[in-house]
Amino acid sequence: MRKPFMVEFTGTPEAGKTTTIKNVSNKLVAIGYKVYVLQESAEKLPQEIPKGTWNANLWMHYQTIAEILRASYIDADIILIDRGLIDSNFYGKKFLWEKTISEEQYKKFREQFIDELSPNFLIALTVSPETAIKRRGGAGHLVNESYIRNYNELFIRYYNEVNCRKTIIETGELDVYEMNDRIFKIILENLP
Repeated sequence: MRKPFMVEFTGTPEAGKTTTIKNVSNKLVAIGYKVYVLQESAEKLPQEIPKGTWNANLWMHYQTIAEILRASYIDADIILIDRGLIDSNFYGKKFLWEKTISEEQYKKFREQFIDELSPNFLIALTVSPETAIKRRGGAGHLVNESYIRNYNELFIRYYNEVNCRKTIIETGELDVYEMNDRIFKIILENLP
């Protein structure tokens, strides 16, 4: 149905997703691939909608669907997605597991998924709470020890349920060059 190979990046806040996407995109372009980067929808969240809420997740989910549909028609070989539909579903599960939403709300949310828009490959990046806080420059509302610890536990639980080609990388001990090279190679190995 679509031509571009879609790779979604998801994982712990401050694990290096956005930085890696930029660097890997440049490396892919340098060897001749046409690459399009889909920005994280949270970057476009209207100020009126509080971050970290169920309604914010819904808004970001619909924005992501629209952007992926658009990207399907872009003249590109590879689309790199910063937090896409798998990430959106993780947050849905997270809200369910934390009892912020009901089973019925989650069921209705899942009914709105378009499986044809799922990525061809998922790259999950994780990092410890200590490293996330250090990279952020100190603890904050979402990047704090208890939030990241809980996030990682739920994320690993969710990651194990995801049924697609995927890899998970702990980025805390990798420097940016090692991480970029590793992910670059993984993408090349998984291209059709």
